[in-house]
Amino acid sequence: MTIEPPPDDRIPELYADGVFDIGFGNGMVRIDLFSLSALRKDDNGQPLPAIRQRLVMSLPGFLASLSALEGMRQRLEAAGVLVPGAGTAASGSVPPLPHGASSAGHPAAQSAVQAPASPPVRPGPPRSPNFG
Repeated sequence: MTIEPPPDDRIPELYADGVFDIGFGNGMVRIDLFSLSALRKDDNGQPLPAIRQRLVMSLPGFLASLSALEGMRQRLEAAGVLVPGAGTAASGSVPPLPHGASSAGHPAAQSAVQAPASPPVRPGPPRSPNFG
């Protein structure tokens, strides 16, 4: 059986600046996505994160998603969009937590314990044919 997707203009899209927190309870993984607020600012005038959406997945679905995300990372590296190893906890290039975010399960908190600090790896300009 094949499921036909709806036309592209009928698929809702969601933008997020990142993952605010990830939790596990009652057999489900809950991922809170955040965007930086245009209105709420901290004392230094920096935008504060605002949770915009929560993604709830079964554990098997979450594990399958990790595999799919890893596959995309590998394809981006192969296309030259990412420097190999960029974005891994060991490279030190995991972005910091947003102001006020929980460190539970965040790779930045884990890498601080597991790996010595190193300067972030900055990807070069895109070399993919998709970036004219």
